[in-house]
Amino acid sequence: MTTGMIRPDLPLSAVAAIAERAAAAGWSDAIPMAGGEPRFACPPGLLDALHTAHPDSLTKYSPFKGTAELLEAARRKLIEVNHLDVDPDELIVVPGGAQALFSALSILVHGQRRRVVITDPCWEHYPRIAVAAGAEVVRVPTTRDGAHDAIDLDKLDRLVDDTTAAVLLNTPLNPTGSVLRPDELDRIGELCDARGARMVVDEEYETFVYGANRHTTARAVRQSAISLFSLSKSFALTGIRIGYVTADAATIDALKRFGLFTYMYSSSPALVLATAALQTDLSGYLEGVRSEYEEKAANLAKALDAIPGVDCVLPEGGVYVFPRIAGADGKSYADRLLSEQHVLCVPGETAGAMGRGHVRFFIGLDHESAVTAAGRVRAMLDNAEHERR
Repeated sequence: MTTGMIRPDLPLSAVAAIAERAAAAGWSDAIPMAGGEPRFACPPGLLDALHTAHPDSLTKYSPFKGTAELLEAARRKLIEVNHLDVDPDELIVVPGGAQALFSALSILVHGQRRRVVITDPCWEHYPRIAVAAGAEVVRVPTTRDGAHDAIDLDKLDRLVDDTTAAVLLNTPLNPTGSVLRPDELDRIGELCDARGARMVVDEEYETFVYGANRHTTARAVRQSAISLFSLSKSFALTGIRIGYVTADAATIDALKRFGLFTYMYSSSPALVLATAALQTDLSGYLEGVRSEYEEKAANLAKALDAIPGVDCVLPEGGVYVFPRIAGADGKSYADRLLSEQHVLCVPGETAGAMGRGHVRFFIGLDHESAVTAAGRVRAMLDNAEHERR
């Protein structure tokens, strides 16, 4: 017999539920475009670091903030790639990007400061991570202009007050790929500073920025910001669960103490792999995956946009396209694509009210699978149009 309350505000994510439904159906022709796990290989030779490492570096406790070697490698990467020079006490390594989010919000949400402002749309996990950290979530809408989602700064100004702990941002934005510009980060950071809140920016997709757009690191614009990074997407290391955070020394110390009483420390083998990744000059590797994904995004966006009733622009960045499909809500289309065409995708409504009528597709499939998926989208829409006649 089950006793006690089980939290109803922490359900399965849409991606997890869709994957479970498809697995239960056992479709051999399913096209997985719901999740965003990289399909390219991690850097060549990287796993060799596990074979050459000293046994103690794999099996013993790791330092609470991460090894000195990894912290220095992350510091050098921030200087060279992100144009941000930080002191060693302004860095901490954590077990994955999601843990970085949860830890950061958990140390900020306290006392009367319980509000966390999150954009609409956003990754569906953000509000639930914030709730798990004890926050009251409020959403600030964005206005879409082409491929860019501009935050309503007037509305944000009204939302951020002395009860606000943080404004949580993401650049490039999951699900739309919109890239925050330096002036946007500066204005939001200025507003947060004036109200005693913190700007927390998830920079998970920093490698995947396309065309003339450029990634800007939040702390390079505003030193008061908290910037979150991960090796999962850029280095195809989703399984090792390593991320890192840069913030002022007091915030890093609070993150260290929070980690001590939750996850304690990051996995030692994961630290070895992360160190090898960041100590190696992988600029050619990263440019290769960025270029590959830009081409995939362009091809998929073009194929979808050619379908009557579908409006799909090339995103500014990220690993998804987020087309608008005329005539219905995204959930009904995503459900039909799954059940009738076996295409796994995510309804835009999971990202918030601003996602209504949109569907999120992962861009990282091979060309043949992407073409097949676009054909199935067309077939589903043709069937829907036929039914309306």
